[in-house]
Amino acid sequence: MEKLFGYDVIKQLGKGKTGISYLVSKDGKNLVLKVMNKDVPDFEKQLEIFRSEKYSYERMAKIGIGVPKLYEFNEQENYLIKEYVDGVCANELAAIGYQKEGGLTDLHFEKIFDMHKRFKEVGIHVDYFPANFIYTSDNEIYCIDYECYDYNEEWDFINWGIYYWLNQEGMKEHNEKGSTEKLNKPGTYKPFDAPFEDIKQELMKKYL
Repeated sequence: MEKLFGYDVIKQLGKGKTGISYLVSKDGKNLVLKVMNKDVPDFEKQLEIFRSEKYSYERMAKIGIGVPKLYEFNEQENYLIKEYVDGVCANELAAIGYQKEGGLTDLHFEKIFDMHKRFKEVGIHVDYFPANFIYTSDNEIYCIDYECYDYNEEWDFINWGIYYWLNQEGMKEHNEKGSTEKLNKPGTYKPFDAPFEDIKQELMKKYL
């Protein structure tokens, strides 16, 4: 079995802009190892972004629950170790659809609305794209991406993220092909909103 920094690598979980995440184990415990990608045009910029993950974690952790614990942050070797959360990713549920068998339920939305409110209370918003959220077997929600910003209403769950969660067709295509053509308005990072406005309003009445 391959080893990285003394951890046994089980499998690669994903590759992002700043690094590669692996499911690893040590002393019988599963963890997530994220290694910064050094093969980038602007290494210093990527290093700055990577270091910001520790700062983001410290801000996000203020909500008390729902943020995987950060166990190690190694600036010399440019990797971090965090808690592994076993469950189903919200983008998989969104691709099945809301109120469809195996898809998103009212309980799922109750949890994400609550998390949105708790992040807002500490003055931040996170990236509410559904791929950044895991639901455990007992339906607890975790935001697994250490990325946050000073709160901005324009980019919060209500005004940005929720449209991705409700866009079944667009999320299905994104999961299968990586395309955002059916998720974002042409030439923007803004989601298609009009088709989902009525459902959004219904959910807001329930959970805000």
